[in-house]
Amino acid sequence: MTDNNVPSGMDGLASELCEEIAAIPTVDAHEHLVPEAEALGKPADFYSLFEHYCPGDLVAAGAGETEIKEFGDRNLPEAARWERFKPYLSRIRTGSYACSALIVVRDLLGLPGLDDGTYAEVGRRLRALRQPGLYQRILRERCNIAACIQCVQLKDMGPGYFHHLAPSEEVVDVAGPRDVKRLSERLGRDVRSLDDAVECMEKVVSEWASTPRVVGIKSAHAYGCTLGFRKVEGSDASAAFRRILASEAGADPQDAGLVQDFLMFKLAACAASADLALVIHTGLQAGNYGRITDANPLLLQALIEENRGTRFDLFHGGTPWVREIAVLAKYFPNVHLNMAWMHIISPAQARAALSEWLDMVPNTKIFGFGGDYSIVEKVYGHLKMARQDIACVLAEKVREGAWSRAEASLVARRLMRDNAAEFYRISLP
Repeated sequence: MTDNNVPSGMDGLASELCEEIAAIPTVDAHEHLVPEAEALGKPADFYSLFEHYCPGDLVAAGAGETEIKEFGDRNLPEAARWERFKPYLSRIRTGSYACSALIVVRDLLGLPGLDDGTYAEVGRRLRALRQPGLYQRILRERCNIAACIQCVQLKDMGPGYFHHLAPSEEVVDVAGPRDVKRLSERLGRDVRSLDDAVECMEKVVSEWASTPRVVGIKSAHAYGCTLGFRKVEGSDASAAFRRILASEAGADPQDAGLVQDFLMFKLAACAASADLALVIHTGLQAGNYGRITDANPLLLQALIEENRGTRFDLFHGGTPWVREIAVLAKYFPNVHLNMAWMHIISPAQARAALSEWLDMVPNTKIFGFGGDYSIVEKVYGHLKMARQDIACVLAEKVREGAWSRAEASLVARRLMRDNAAEFYRISLP
């Protein structure tokens, strides 16, 4: 059973499009799902639906480190944890992170909401739901997901409709002896020079490309450094690498940055040669206290310009730089925009961004949905929000006379299925 229920507040055309979108077998363009066996072993109670992304809002709402730990401490009585959690839920429940969880409560668990009278039943029904076959029931039957792009879960490839991104950090980050040892183990001999590190990268990328269902390489560097990767001369990078090899405790940050920048440019070229996408986190970082200026997608222009044969998938719309990132996709044929995470960051911003992108960017270059979750039930909640957002935007284009009704249907299928499938070289029925 695929869910296609739509909110009563949507007008006739938007509701019609929402139902149509729900019937499209969807390519979920980004997830962090753990293996199903691991998911089944996790505790299941009311707080389980708030353990991904929502803690960031809880901290922003004033919850301290001790309180966050207590919310998820299953050694404490559930009633006491609920009482501690309830005031903070009141502060965040109008936000988009909580919205996804509350959709799960209503649609998947069949309860009217989360409150004093239902919190215990939420846990009971969630535990009943978490039985073998959970991913099939949620992702395939309830969500109508045809393919799912998973983030760096190469040790457990999961069901056949899971496709995977490899971790760029394995071949790019060299900041001390431990990293050099890692490269040596992957190469099969000691890494003694920058040339050896590049040889290791080429070997590893080739292995990834030959692994079934590996479709790209992901960089999450925006969490730890600037996206302003520089074009570094080989001689400068080699000298920095030699100093890293000579260091005992760890590299000088400037040397590590020079080597990382050099290797990122090499990785982009390797990805093109291997026909793998290069996926880059841009914009908002999960959690709190991130250095958001490091994640401005415009910082990537030098890397993109130098590697015009590389397929770039830029994540999260560069939030809050949703207009700026569209310019990169407008300028460069090889840059695509991924709406993963966007609909639960802010539906209003996601709708506004999508509407502007469709004015600026070819409609074949936008991926409409990626749940970006480690909690499978919340993929359902996020996908429902995404379908509503996309339906509202497409309906507006038709109502204002910019598009025909047929064009709205065509673009809906591209956003939800065809664009990501073609970009990631995924064959679908």
